[in-house]
Amino acid sequence: MIVRATPSSFICIAQHEHAQVSGQLAEHWQLPYFEGVARRPEVLLAIQEHDRAWIPLDAEPLWNEQAQAPHSFLDYPPAARLQHYQQGITEVEQQAPYAGLLCSLHYTSFPELAKHPLGLQFLAIEAERQQRLKQELQLTDAAQTATLEFHKRLLRFADNLSLYLCLNEPGTSKAQEHPWYQAGIPFSDYFSFTHQQLVQVEWPTRHQMHIHPSPFADAFAVSLRYQELPKARLAAVGLGQCFAEAPVEELEVWVHSGQA
Repeated sequence: MIVRATPSSFICIAQHEHAQVSGQLAEHWQLPYFEGVARRPEVLLAIQEHDRAWIPLDAEPLWNEQAQAPHSFLDYPPAARLQHYQQGITEVEQQAPYAGLLCSLHYTSFPELAKHPLGLQFLAIEAERQQRLKQELQLTDAAQTATLEFHKRLLRFADNLSLYLCLNEPGTSKAQEHPWYQAGIPFSDYFSFTHQQLVQVEWPTRHQMHIHPSPFADAFAVSLRYQELPKARLAAVGLGQCFAEAPVEELEVWVHSGQA
């Protein structure tokens, strides 16, 4: 669950919903900037399904007593989270092995995993999966390795851009952006269209967002589904009932290329 606090409520976005937005963004990536285009369907599958591990976890959110907020993806108990990570990667691999490999590479890039014994076990298991899939898919030469790296970076970019929408208040100013994004979209200077600059995002109004430099051609809309949990209602009935009765709302944001 992605959780954003407001003065009177918590905005809760299921991880799988966020991943679907990641997929919407990746679908609009211009083909001239897309390396290894023959793998595009599998790459898009990986991006839109990369957080399916969270589907059962987000269906029954947990309360964080210390933070007095619903547990988010940043502080969710590691044992259950890592078990579901592996299951989610397996489910994607069953749909398309290359997509499963990309999801495995994505999850094993999280640096905090190496700080936890269960994380080290997860990394070891996934290293074996990655080696097996690379052999099965015959990804052996330098060109294939470079293409795989591009696809992994594309997944990370779409993930980060979607998280920008989830972690920031709609229409937020640059000065009030989430700290992760105040310098730009992390790691985005990898791509050729950026000329070694970080991609910048401006969100001047609730429904309009601008990206520069941009891998997109025409403006397009993405839809983000969320639930708002009022703090007063949480205090009265608890997380389970409040979450069950909260309606699913939808935010449409138009993505434009260039500065606002």
